[in-house]
Amino acid sequence: MFLQSSFIMENENKPIQITEASIHKEIDLLQSCIERMSKNSFSCKGWDLTLITGVFVLIQNGINYEYILITILLVNLCFWVLDSNYLLLEQKYRDKYDWVIQMRKNGNTDFQYDLNPNNQNTILYANKKRSLIKTMFSNTILLMYGGITILIIVFTIKTILGG
Repeated sequence: MFLQSSFIMENENKPIQITEASIHKEIDLLQSCIERMSKNSFSCKGWDLTLITGVFVLIQNGINYEYILITILLVNLCFWVLDSNYLLLEQKYRDKYDWVIQMRKNGNTDFQYDLNPNNQNTILYANKKRSLIKTMFSNTILLMYGGITILIIVFTIKTILGG
């Protein structure tokens, strides 16, 4: 049931009504997108660690370690990029969420129910430049995947040198 309070705007000679229920629905949609990106990011970390640990456990003697370690390094890199992409999308949805809250208070119906995180018209602060590279090297992502990458490289060098 729609709540009693609503805002009315004129748009192309026809009134558009913004109800609290429609605002809440739009916010709920954005929150579900944010939650989904967060869960996907968490899953990437779990799968990365599971695959790397599984390969190390299943390695047998006599196998060419260099190729296996390079493969593990590539798998880690793939998950690093994928996780960074999910985190970037989550950040963009948070920016969009802030924009919706601010604009709907003022009765603005532009881009209502638009879930495109790359829509540049739904950003409050133009100086917020988000990129995949910046996200990949943010503190939280760099510590996780960079640390694993360094350990894999050290283990590869140790293995190649016969240690």
